Amino acid sequence: MDETRTSAPISPVDPSTETRGVSEIPVVEALAHPACVFRHPEEVVHHPWFTDQEKRIVLLSWVRDELVAEQLACKAAPELELVARTDAVIEALAYYDPRAADEYRSAAATLRRPKQRLRPNAMH
Repeated sequence: MDETRTSAPISPVDPSTETRGVSEIPVVEALAHPACVFRHPEEVVHHPWFTDQEKRIVLLSWVRDELVAEQLACKAAPELELVARTDAVIEALAYYDPRAADEYRSAAATLRRPKQRLRPNAMH
């Protein structure tokens, strides 16, 4: 498969193309702040200029960020339920890297498992 992309952002896009109104997002920007660049993981999946490998890398970065945010929220305010996009990012990642997606699903499940508190008398 020949994976190519343009080297410079395209703005504005030729109105005769299918991607009318879409400008190219630099991969580095998408890697550094995927949740700020994209509203939903499907936007990464359908991005017209990213190669499959670039999409995989962006989604890996995004899922890591989402899990960190979820973990911090669980520690800071366990009574609140963070509405994270972790599951949606994992599903998008599964198309490009099923093994990594499975590992992140497992990590998310472990993180979300209710913590059982040890009672002082239960340690005998």
